[in-house]
Amino acid sequence: MSMTVSVRENEKFEFKASVDLNGIAETVCAFSNSAGGRILVGVSDSGKVIGVTIGRDTIERIVNHVYNCIDPKPIFDIKVVSMDDKPVIVLTVEEGPNKPYFFRGRCVVRKGSTNRVLSRDEIVNLLVTKVTFDSLEYRGEVKIDVELLSSFIERLKTRRRMKVYFDSVENVLSRLGLRNKYYNNAAVLLFSPDCSTIFPQAIIKIGKFRDYVLVDEVLIEGPLIKQVEEALGYVIRNIEKRIKVVGLERVEEHEYPIEAIREAIVNAVVHRDYRVKTPVYVKIFEDRIEVSNPGELPPQLTIEDLKKEHPSIPRNPKIARIFYLYGYMEEWGIGTLQMIRACRERGLPDPEFKTGRGFFKVILKSRKYILRELNLNERKLYDYIRNRGAVTLRECVNFIGKSERTVHRYLNKLQKLGLIVKVEKGVYKVVKD
Repeated sequence: MSMTVSVRENEKFEFKASVDLNGIAETVCAFSNSAGGRILVGVSDSGKVIGVTIGRDTIERIVNHVYNCIDPKPIFDIKVVSMDDKPVIVLTVEEGPNKPYFFRGRCVVRKGSTNRVLSRDEIVNLLVTKVTFDSLEYRGEVKIDVELLSSFIERLKTRRRMKVYFDSVENVLSRLGLRNKYYNNAAVLLFSPDCSTIFPQAIIKIGKFRDYVLVDEVLIEGPLIKQVEEALGYVIRNIEKRIKVVGLERVEEHEYPIEAIREAIVNAVVHRDYRVKTPVYVKIFEDRIEVSNPGELPPQLTIEDLKKEHPSIPRNPKIARIFYLYGYMEEWGIGTLQMIRACRERGLPDPEFKTGRGFFKVILKSRKYILRELNLNERKLYDYIRNRGAVTLRECVNFIGKSERTVHRYLNKLQKLGLIVKVEKGVYKVVKD
């Protein structure tokens, strides 16, 4: 019986059953434009090791074909290994330092377990990541908000314990990497009151919806840090909240964790693609909040990467640095993990991350969103447990009038959705209601 490799084809692994020269070269190009990866020749699509016939010039033909078909020349290693006593060719491809790479005139990247040809605009975006939008010089007239810049310097002293001082606007911005001979775009976006006039796309558009009908909207302009603060304030004013008594203290609790909302808005503003003439959108629905921005994830990251430790790859590193110094974000690639943790601590579903068609979106779900997943009997059972405080399995069976097996299924679903918890054998109560 043939051995099966322990991994499946994904963004880092590609299997080839035979020496497919064009297929190998295309995947080398895709890995070079993405985060690198490995190609195993002699392994079927299902991961079964079948081995490959290796002639006297097989390796040389592969190397020559890859170099002849890809421009610029990729960086990779090739060797033959034995797997299940069968020869397998392994190509280890490094992430390319000279992106974009082209396979026979096509720019190919790795997306999941497939190779995808980039459009012209996507190629331009891949190319300009070397010269970021926020680092470009702005040669027009720029007015700087001196009060905002001064308060930022004071914040550095207290929050980051930095020994800084304010002598002049030009000197401060130069020390922050926001000015050379001219101000760069980051300086305009961060500290100019006219930033949304100079860059009309640098705005946050917020809409409040009821039954998918827009009932209120606001357009937020100005320096990016102020935009984030105003946007967060609007969202907080337009979501539900309640007063809980903890001990002897009355505590205000919103239907979403505020730190998760802040993180979603900050990420959208910092990591968006400012070359695209589209604002950041924040949509407040009755059961969820959606925050979207132009600009997909960098090729090195996938949606699954956001749910675990991952590198920080800012599209706008100068803007990201200022937000870090201000205390609005970290530089460790853990912002999405903090969002997930904040939602879990409140018994809410994990944030949903989506990317595609040139945009990235975060969806924060409230308890109402979870309740939509319940059928009539599950909802009745949830309300019964909530009203009683804690109930036994037998009480649930008597209340619903269904079999114990059916009620067990209802309870398991409520537990899986994070609505209830088993406090002891056969006893359930609502989570943080």
